[in-house]
Parts: sequence; structure tokens; C-alpha cells
Amino acid sequence: MYTPTNSHDPFSGRHRVRIGDASELLAAIPAMLGFDPHRSMVLIALEDGGTSIGPTMRHDLVLAGEHTDRRAGSDTRATPDMLDVIDYLAGYCAFENIVSVIAVFVDDRLGRNERTHYTLDVQDLVNELEVTLPTFGVRLEAAFATSAIADAAHWWSLQGPRQHGRIADPTASPLTVARVLDGYPVRRSRDELAEFIAPGPVETVQAVAAEMAKFRRSGALSLTDHLTAVLSYLARSPYDSELETTDFARVAVAIGHVQVRDAVLALTLGEDADVVEEFWAHLVRVVPNRERAIAATLLAFSAYVRGDGPMARIAIDAALKADSSHSLASLLDRSLGVGASPALVREVAESGFACARACGIRLPGDPFGRR
Repeated sequence: MYTPTNSHDPFSGRHRVRIGDASELLAAIPAMLGFDPHRSMVLIALEDGGTSIGPTMRHDLVLAGEHTDRRAGSDTRATPDMLDVIDYLAGYCAFENIVSVIAVFVDDRLGRNERTHYTLDVQDLVNELEVTLPTFGVRLEAAFATSAIADAAHWWSLQGPRQHGRIADPTASPLTVARVLDGYPVRRSRDELAEFIAPGPVETVQAVAAEMAKFRRSGALSLTDHLTAVLSYLARSPYDSELETTDFARVAVAIGHVQVRDAVLALTLGEDADVVEEFWAHLVRVVPNRERAIAATLLAFSAYVRGDGPMARIAIDAALKADSSHSLASLLDRSLGVGASPALVREVAESGFACARACGIRLPGDPFGRR
């Protein structure tokens, strides 16, 4: 099971989705999350009096099915895990001042007009949401179910008047198009999202490690030299798709210095933030464990700042797997766990300008820098 994640989706705020049209709303869910959810419970927050979409929250859908021993008690079919998730998400909504949500259950074991253990489990979860959310000042506006988020897949309502229909083509959703045009593809699953930053070939990692050892033996460099090197490679990366192992090794050595690592956090606030994030996603695959933790943390930080909770969660998990004691990854882990907004994380990013100045570099956008 994965920790609940939420996405403060920047695309939904810029591109309209007809909230009253369930077919279109469900088709937009993969773009809101960054991947196509499977066996998931999704809560979509509504803002501005129910006219716009706020954060989107997802968790693995854990159903008891035929196993009655997995239920939380004799009066509910819900599992203890799901009751905990509902409490957590209700608390998160209260923390974010979210007053209404739409619930969507996506599971290939569900079918319209079928009365199975799984459909009864889901109906009980809707009942639990109806009871728990109001205690936190949150209203459940609607609840839907589908076997998959796919073109023409059936959806049906689980609350209020019985409605049903077919999902619009997710690939043609305005949010999907916007996400792709902004350089962030929609992955087919959470596993594919995780595979995106999985370690690369062992030979490549070993080659980068060997080059890193050479750099470290070549003599001490100043923090200015290290930060300058990182900025130089980041400037090259959009135009040079064939960076060498020596290039990655040089950057990996540089960000191993805490002052340099903290300085580049400010780059998440710049015009080239997407380029920087893509570079960290590439670097995280080709460096040894200690540096993988650093690169994954920088990737998580960037994703967090732009409101991509699922990508941030996967990168944080990768960082902590590589180095369970990594302090910044642990901080992001706690922040995401309690639902801290991207705005709070951006404040940390702003401290990177001061770190860069301490390294002798004035970054673009530095409020105290000179152009």
C-alpha cells in the first residue's frame, strides 16, 4: 500500500473541465494525477463554490471481497486500512479548507448492475465517506465508480439519483492535452511512473561512479566552481541529449555539497524549472545510491513545488530507499504526509537564492541579485 498522495494540479486551474459532466470529469483524472489510476479511491476537491477543481487525492483501494476477516467490524464491510485513509483524507480536506469533494472508485473488479462482494465493499466506503466527511466540515457532492478510466468505459453513480454513462476519451481531455504540451506526459500507471526514475543499467552507474572518484581525486574545488558547473550542465541539457558519464559525474559530485544542493532548489522557481526537473529525473537513474538519494530529493522538491503530489511521492520514496537518513527527503516526506501545500515548499526554495549567493553566484530571479 502507498501513502496517500494529493496533487495540487496546476493544469486544472488553467483549463476548464465541466464538473457537472461525469464523463468528462472522469476522463480528466489521469491528467490530474499524472498517471492512470488502477484499483484506486480518488477524491476530487471542489473550489470556488463547486465551479473549479482543487487538489486531487488518491489511495490504493483495499477491499475485503470474500474475506470477512479483513473487515473492520461486523457493522461495515470496509477494511481498517480504508477507514484510516478516509480519516486521513478528511483531515487533509479540513486542513486545506476544502468544503466539498467528489469520490471516484476505479477497480477492474467492479461492474455496473453487478452485486458482488466488491461492489458492496465500495458502497460501504461511500457510506463511510458520507458519515466521516461532514464531521470535518466536508460535503460529499457525488460518488462514481468505473472499472477503468478508458475511452467509452462505463461509469455509474453510487450516491443520489442513479446515473450512468460512458467515459470520454482521456487522451482528448483538455487537461491531458495541456499536461502534454507543458512537457509532462500522463503515465499508464503508477508503476510506470516509478519505472521512469528506476536505476539504469549497472554498467552506466558504475561508469559514473568511477568518473566521480576521478573528480574527487583531482583536487578540491570551491563551492563557486561546483555551482557554476551544475548551472553550466543544466544550460546544456535541453540542447545536448547525449551528455557523457563525465558530465553526470561532475554534477553528482557538486550536489553532494549541501550548500550547492540547497542553492539549486531555487531553480524550481525559474522559467526553466521543467528543464531542471527533467535533468534530475535523468540524473537519478545513473548515479550511485548516495547521490541517487540527492537527485531523487531534488526531483521530488521540483515536483512538489509544481503541485505534482504523485511524482513527488515516488521520488521521495526512491530517495529514502537509497538513503533512509536523508534529511531533506525526510522533511519532504513529512510535509507531503500532512498535506502541506506547494506554497509552503516554495518558501524553502526561495532560501536557495541566499545559498547561491553564499557560493558566490547570483541566480536569475534572485530578489537581492543584480541583473
